[in-house]
Amino acid sequence: MLPFVRNPFAKVSTSKHVFSARFVVGVLALILAFSQPTVTLAQNPSDIANIPVSPVPAGMPQANMVNRGGSNIQEWFQRYDMVRRQAQMSPAEKARADGLMSKGMSGLGAMLAGDEKATTQNLLSKLVGKYQTAAEQMKALPLFRETEQLHRGYYQYFSDARQLFSDYLRVQSNLFAMDEATGKPVAGLLMGRKQNLEQLDMNNKALDEQLRQQFNIPPYRY
Repeated sequence: MLPFVRNPFAKVSTSKHVFSARFVVGVLALILAFSQPTVTLAQNPSDIANIPVSPVPAGMPQANMVNRGGSNIQEWFQRYDMVRRQAQMSPAEKARADGLMSKGMSGLGAMLAGDEKATTQNLLSKLVGKYQTAAEQMKALPLFRETEQLHRGYYQYFSDARQLFSDYLRVQSNLFAMDEATGKPVAGLLMGRKQNLEQLDMNNKALDEQLRQQFNIPPYRY
């Protein structure tokens, strides 16, 4: 052995240990990465909210009887029906809202003063609050693939209705309020938005009926 050299292979051995340690760490990192649970998101560019879809268990029997972390399709419909009931207008509120939304520019202008203005503002504020709450409650429901389209449809309906009535309330204060997105008067856009909302409501109700038949869910009752 050469003088002053106690172990000529010490450096080589240390390098091997370092390489081995790094290799083990790298393998563990890959294992952890691939073992992490993945969340599947619905790939729909028109989605209003990026709500994760609950995974479907392998070998699933009838969807409405499957327990998915304490919830199933039947329970989903029960909670969803409750959201709709809480957001639904009374017959008097509906008649009042329909009358308001059927008015043109001159009709809206006529309501900017007097007792009618205060009554209308109270109704609109109440509806804005109702639909805001309903949208948040829909967002909190578990999103299943079986009910995904209906779920997103009603989330959009409640969100759009909240914004529509909020803008009716805005026009109450300023008939010539401008829409920031289009640069056009808000009042001139209200009727078209109302018609779009009505069409969305019809589509949602048709899908609701179809899914209730598919999963043997009782009809919706107010």
